[in-house]
Amino acid sequence: MMLPLATYRTDDAVLLGPQGVVTAGVFYARVHEVAEALPDAPFVINLSESRVGFMLGFAAAMVRGQTSLLPSGQGSGDWQQLVQKYPGASIISDRAIDTPDSTDLSPFLSMDDKVGGTKGGNAPVPMIPADFVAAILFTSGSTGHPSAHAKSWGHLCRGAANLMAALGWSSPARHAVVGSVPPQHMFGLETTVLLPWHAGIPIHTRKPLLPADLETAIAQCARPCWWMTTPVHLRPPLQAATALEGLEGIVASTMSLPPALAAAAEAKWDVPLVEIYGSTETGALATRRPASDQWWTPLQGVTLDQRAEGEEQTIYAAGSHIGTAVRLADELRLNPQGRFLWLGRSADMLKIAGKRASLSALNQRIAEIPGVDDAVYYVPDATGDAASHDDAHPTRRLAAFYVSVTLSPEHVLAALRAHMDPVFVPRPLLRVSRLPRDANGKLPQAALAELFSQSRAAGQVGTSTVTAAGKVLVVPADHPALPGHFPGNPIVPGVVILSYVTDDIRRQLPLTELGTLLAMRFYSPLRPGRRFIVRADLRGDCVHVDVHEIENAGVGGVLIAAGKWACSTCSQEDRIA
Repeated sequence: MMLPLATYRTDDAVLLGPQGVVTAGVFYARVHEVAEALPDAPFVINLSESRVGFMLGFAAAMVRGQTSLLPSGQGSGDWQQLVQKYPGASIISDRAIDTPDSTDLSPFLSMDDKVGGTKGGNAPVPMIPADFVAAILFTSGSTGHPSAHAKSWGHLCRGAANLMAALGWSSPARHAVVGSVPPQHMFGLETTVLLPWHAGIPIHTRKPLLPADLETAIAQCARPCWWMTTPVHLRPPLQAATALEGLEGIVASTMSLPPALAAAAEAKWDVPLVEIYGSTETGALATRRPASDQWWTPLQGVTLDQRAEGEEQTIYAAGSHIGTAVRLADELRLNPQGRFLWLGRSADMLKIAGKRASLSALNQRIAEIPGVDDAVYYVPDATGDAASHDDAHPTRRLAAFYVSVTLSPEHVLAALRAHMDPVFVPRPLLRVSRLPRDANGKLPQAALAELFSQSRAAGQVGTSTVTAAGKVLVVPADHPALPGHFPGNPIVPGVVILSYVTDDIRRQLPLTELGTLLAMRFYSPLRPGRRFIVRADLRGDCVHVDVHEIENAGVGGVLIAAGKWACSTCSQEDRIA
């Protein structure tokens, strides 16, 4: 059986953005052009960062009969592993990739129907076999090593139809989608690619993260919008009191959403906020409105079956978009009506001093404390499997990181002690400027381990000098701040250099909160495309920095700028060990 790529008429809008409207006829024509340009290969690794680049590459690969490999990360280590695991795989991207087996999609991104032989944008909708393996997705590694999960085109289409019904969208829908999540993740693929295609509605081309960018994207759609996001990306527009005129609804997933945060969003923007429960293995399984209901409602056709396996009770999910029943990695409490409560992940059950708790439930408890912006527990020396959470070490203590502008560790500890057994109160509790979440809002174990290692290093030196090494940075020649800044002989504006410096300080010294900029002097101009490095030096309550251009030999060259910030760190008041 053949299924259409999408349900648009040829003159319907597929993509919206600052460049205007892209119609379905033009999009379909460009898909066929990209398909012809792809090299012969059984698999393609789609690393496109833009929405239009990903959609073109994903659709063209199916037309060419190629399965898309969708890594959870965009780093070279992520796709290099896939190249080794899937021989013959080629790489497609909308930016230059330093490997011989790659195809640059950027020449195809222009959607002018007079460019590239699109013949006025009258191409028919591509048809894809329902049993074709359209994608293989990989878990984020937040609970261990990434694993692969294949999805047929038929399963993906049925999943989009079930999700559309759960959201109450009628057909034909008259709204648009704005997405703050990357399409390589299952949630992003479902909500910002498959759902718009199935509903026949446009998606904004950009991936807005900042409140102002989100507000601009919704305005550019010029129609009511649904925003696909994560709890991490939901907070900044709320804190910035962003108006978001034209917002019709919000869909959130990838991590637990505190009910108070959901209630604040619904009250602020007067729209429904729907949370999705699902996984890479299954896709979306259920939805709820956390502002008013803690119970999850399964999607149309989804059934949950509780089975006894030895001494344990396990839950299997089945449905039209799932295929073979999948064993869930979570503990659920089912009710007779088929709805359920989420109790935590089966693999993250902790047993300390003879007492049990879910690591996910602990994360939710600390994140729900009023004034906490983000938080996570960490099990020192954990390997990501259940065995590492047993009671073999009765003296083991849990660590936790949290982000807050207002709360001291003492306040957070007091709130935790009021609601949990003392053995699960974290020691140490570390206040950080931000958590190392990836683009999907996930916290890979490797990133948490590195953060914990940095905190231990900072703790060993107390309040004495802590020096961190920066990474090589480059301001690209097409940076939006450069046009008009000394035309013909551009230099990087000082405010742009400062933004790069502050971001790198937060990466180098994650346990430090930057306060007032006390001094900054610029000594030499920085040209776009030139490599530079930031060296951060923590001395007491100040961070001293210097910015050097990097010479070809890889050593520090011209001093670009130097200065210092007032700061607070976890070395004393923010460290409870």
